[in-house]
Amino acid sequence: MLILLLLLIACEGQLSSGDGGVSSDTSPEHQSMMDEITKLHEDVADLDEELASMKSKHQSVAFFSYLTDNIVDPPVGTHVAFRGVDVNRGGAYDATTGVFTAPVSGTYSLGFTASVKPETSPHGIHFVLMKNGSHEMHVFLDGQTQIWLQRYSNTVVHLNEGDTVWMEIISVEGSNTVAGRGGNLDEEDDYNTNFMGFLIHAD
Repeated sequence: MLILLLLLIACEGQLSSGDGGVSSDTSPEHQSMMDEITKLHEDVADLDEELASMKSKHQSVAFFSYLTDNIVDPPVGTHVAFRGVDVNRGGAYDATTGVFTAPVSGTYSLGFTASVKPETSPHGIHFVLMKNGSHEMHVFLDGQTQIWLQRYSNTVVHLNEGDTVWMEIISVEGSNTVAGRGGNLDEEDDYNTNFMGFLIHAD
């Protein structure tokens, strides 16, 4: 690209008159040079567009977020906000809302882990990965008592630039405590419930 720019400067300098004006020469040689300058301008524009496309395709996008505090008996419709963030390459994950917004169109891997504490009676809770308001992946924790429930699920999806994804609770039964970090009975500092994703390949 630098060579093209130097050629443009040299050619345009040759076409300038001594007083800084543009030559009025209409000879075939002059017209040929003008055509060459026009093509060089187009080549530079094409290179700029190709460079922007290459930067977009090599963009690094990844996030890892986790639930910081326990959520006790969350109602249906709860949008889970994972306020702890260890990784947010590209800045596309919003910890205040729990929403990831695709910064570039492409193929993404998205994963979710949920942990629920033991209860003394039957209980269950269903999560769903939402994409622009539509169901994309379900994670069910059902029917056990006196033991911890934990589920992990992963999916690969195509997202267009500006598409949004988040985790939402769509069904509950009985009493449920979704465990945040450090919510274990043994007080270990674990990532009990987390939401993650990364760009596999841009379009």
